[in-house]
Amino acid sequence: MAPAQTYEQKLASLKKQADYYADYMSDEEPEDAAVTQQHDEDAFLRDFSMCVVVGGLPVVDSAKHAKLLAVLTKIFSQVGAVVDLSMPFGKSGSTTGFALVAYDQEAHANEAVRTINGFALDKRHTMLVNKYSDVEKFQSTPETFAEPKVEKFAEPKNYKNWLMDSARRDMFVLRHGTETELFWSDKGEISLEYDGAREKVNGKQWCSQYVLWSPHGTYLATFHQPGLALWAGEKYEKVGRFAHKNVKIAVFSPNETYLLTVSETDAENAIIVWDVKSGKILRTFPAGKPTGVKGEVVQGLQTPFKWSADDRFVARRGKDVVSVYELPSMKLLEKKSLKADGVHDFFWSPTDPILAYWAPEGNNVPARVSLVELPSRTEIRQKNLFNVSDCKLNWHPNGTFLGVKVTRHSKSKKTLFTNFEMFRVREPLVPVEMLEMKDSIVAFAWEPKGTRFATVHGESQLRLNVSFYDMNGGAAGSKAASTEITLLYTLTEKPCSHLYWSPLGNNIVLAGLGEMNGSLEFWDTDERQSITAQEHFKCTHVEWDPSGRVVATSVCQPLDNSYYKFQMDNGYNLWSFQGKLLKEEKKDAFYQFLWRPRPRSLLSDKEYANVVKNLKKYEKRFNEMDRLKERERLAAIQAEKNRLRQEFQDLVEARVRAVQSARATYVSLLGGYDSEDEDEYIVETHVHDVVLSKAEEVARK
Repeated sequence: MAPAQTYEQKLASLKKQADYYADYMSDEEPEDAAVTQQHDEDAFLRDFSMCVVVGGLPVVDSAKHAKLLAVLTKIFSQVGAVVDLSMPFGKSGSTTGFALVAYDQEAHANEAVRTINGFALDKRHTMLVNKYSDVEKFQSTPETFAEPKVEKFAEPKNYKNWLMDSARRDMFVLRHGTETELFWSDKGEISLEYDGAREKVNGKQWCSQYVLWSPHGTYLATFHQPGLALWAGEKYEKVGRFAHKNVKIAVFSPNETYLLTVSETDAENAIIVWDVKSGKILRTFPAGKPTGVKGEVVQGLQTPFKWSADDRFVARRGKDVVSVYELPSMKLLEKKSLKADGVHDFFWSPTDPILAYWAPEGNNVPARVSLVELPSRTEIRQKNLFNVSDCKLNWHPNGTFLGVKVTRHSKSKKTLFTNFEMFRVREPLVPVEMLEMKDSIVAFAWEPKGTRFATVHGESQLRLNVSFYDMNGGAAGSKAASTEITLLYTLTEKPCSHLYWSPLGNNIVLAGLGEMNGSLEFWDTDERQSITAQEHFKCTHVEWDPSGRVVATSVCQPLDNSYYKFQMDNGYNLWSFQGKLLKEEKKDAFYQFLWRPRPRSLLSDKEYANVVKNLKKYEKRFNEMDRLKERERLAAIQAEKNRLRQEFQDLVEARVRAVQSARATYVSLLGGYDSEDEDEYIVETHVHDVVLSKAEEVARK
């Protein structure tokens, strides 16, 4: 039987990739207790932070050894629990005057150094107490002083320069064929920013697989067979490299501090957690049971590891537990997993350290949804549910609400029906409201900035209903405000299967994807009216830009499927928020369209509301800027037309001069005779009358 690998051997094995195996992740992946235990044991064996070295002790023989050991144990036990105290013997058979003391906590070791160092054991012996780590540091200090080299200050590179664009444009990335291209977007007018020109000069392809933006848009991650690369800065230079062969999944932490990658080929180190800036491996995990789904269009894959909003924790689901790891140490929080019997799925709040999970019924215990605050592990709310078939958890982007779609079954389990359990997370005691739905639910979406949400429901597969609700009663100042969920209105018989809210709220795209062939309806929620209805045939993806001014729709095919059934329609369209088509672009082998995200606004909710309130004050200035920009655009178009016209006229004049020069040469060769000069010819005119027919007619008076 092969010996168990040490932690160092596991890290070294990253360089030796295993053979390909079919699939790699499992939603039912259990917590690998053995791996966690081995990781903790290895870390413990290398950790001497709880040990102190004691010097200045009497040198005694074996007869007095036990007595001195008892005295030292009594002294050092006053600080904290002593795990071990040893006083080694030298070659002479007597002690060396040193002792090693191990505590159960690092704080006790620090306290021993502070209080016992310099303590007089007797008139001739004073104890010198130092941390073991300090002794190692002192031993490594060279005998001769070497003046430290002062490095020149290097100003850190600015990876946020794209936010300083004077035109305040948004950016997007395209993946098609062998090309990866970055474009600026300005109301449908696009301009190429970078297309991997440096890599092309070196005969390389910038990206051979998919790409991924980091949550704040700082980094562009490109997937390659050897691993992952990060690009950033004004010139899109490579700023990070993460070696993980055949990596298929990458998930940034919300603040871009950490990165998680998943590979298909290395079963022992299938999942790796990295520090983004240093590129160091924080921890590795083995693969779970294979449940991979092949052939899907990938726009951000899922993983059983999920980050907390503040990058402080990363959690994974196990059997009856949720294992929460602290960062950057990647140790289990309080050395134990969060107990969650039967846990089926969980999600972090997007703003707070609150974890929501649900567990199905079992062993005469009802299904439940629980909200747990970490690291205190305080359960701030639990809701029991009965006759449950499935639950879907949906956090509001601001973390104010949690919507739980509950699919229930009748006692006979032949009939299914749906209701929503809506948690008001920010209110005292976290009240929960239930919203009954008569139809099956196809889609659900929160308004990003607001208290409304929309649902798609109905029994027909092609003509469905869309309903809008408000968590605060529908109108500020009304009696129902802040107390109950209110139905605002319902749109009937809409070809809609997906809902896409504008990042700024109010505007929403009712999209009919799949069998609905890409129908798009742009809707104004406040005015309760349709702005326009459009279509992007066979559309597979819809995405708003961060400003909420432009919507991108695209037909993408999987990277590994060259026989995709819709590849003849591949490409993307850009629409204004009012549904006006700004640009239509067809691309062969089109794989991805991704807007570049922006960092979260620095404005508070109150400041943001104040800006919206006073928006009319700035409207004239914005309109004037738009007019100037449009004037500049038209002037540029006219200048280009004038340039082309002048270029054509110059070309005509050059051709005329060339013909005239050639004509002069030709005439000189004929001795001055110009065959095209009319004066060289005599023109004679001859008139011939020819009678073709003759007839007589009688004219009556």
